[in-house]
Amino acid sequence: MTLRKRLSLNTALLASFSALYAVILKLLPGIPAYGFPGVKIQIAATISPIYGFILGEVIGPSSILLGTLLAMFLMPSKYTLFSFFTIFCAPLGALVTALTLDKGTLWKLSKWIYSLVIYLALLCAWILTDVGRATIIYTAPYLAVIILISLKGIFLDKIAFRRKLPLILLSLFIGTAAGIFADHFLGSLEGIIVFRYLLEAIEPGALAAIYLAAIPIVLIERGLMILMAFVILMNLYLIIGRSSYVKIKLE
Repeated sequence: MTLRKRLSLNTALLASFSALYAVILKLLPGIPAYGFPGVKIQIAATISPIYGFILGEVIGPSSILLGTLLAMFLMPSKYTLFSFFTIFCAPLGALVTALTLDKGTLWKLSKWIYSLVIYLALLCAWILTDVGRATIIYTAPYLAVIILISLKGIFLDKIAFRRKLPLILLSLFIGTAAGIFADHFLGSLEGIIVFRYLLEAIEPGALAAIYLAAIPIVLIERGLMILMAFVILMNLYLIIGRSSYVKIKLE
């Protein structure tokens, strides 16, 4: 494919999937965030791993970001001030999924390493906050994802996947979990930054108590999102997994 045709295709994909994401945001409701009145978690974030899988680490996150901005422009009453701080959460989820699943390299480094670096950067930022240090146990799911990403990159990526469907599905599950929890990790961190430091609306002890009390809710909520996204990804792989429509190199 020539450069001109590739550019035209990518532009069409970006426009189409951005509009699709804006429609999904309009149709799907938000879930009230525990302890933060007026803040809602968008169910549409479940779609971010699918965007990362199909469109890759550039077009996938870009489509979600543009779709989110379009939805905010068309439906401003649906969003709060905090929504503007979280516009990068779902795009980050798509980016991390794409980097985790893709067996290719970027600047001579395996792509999964960049996914790992993103998680470690978020973890360092979390620890730098007083609320973060008081809620280290809250990061347990993120630490589990870090371990899973490392195991995939070190072991699963070294295995020839052809005709080894269980290993492929395991990789898809890890990529899905990585994307869903990256979205949540950034959102949780921004909750501390906005409500603790920018607005100074909640005392550190009270905010830490909210995060600790929310752990069971987070596990159930994100677990269901991972399950839904994984089922969709699994079927997508079985249908178009080896076609040129998928941007990432899974095998």
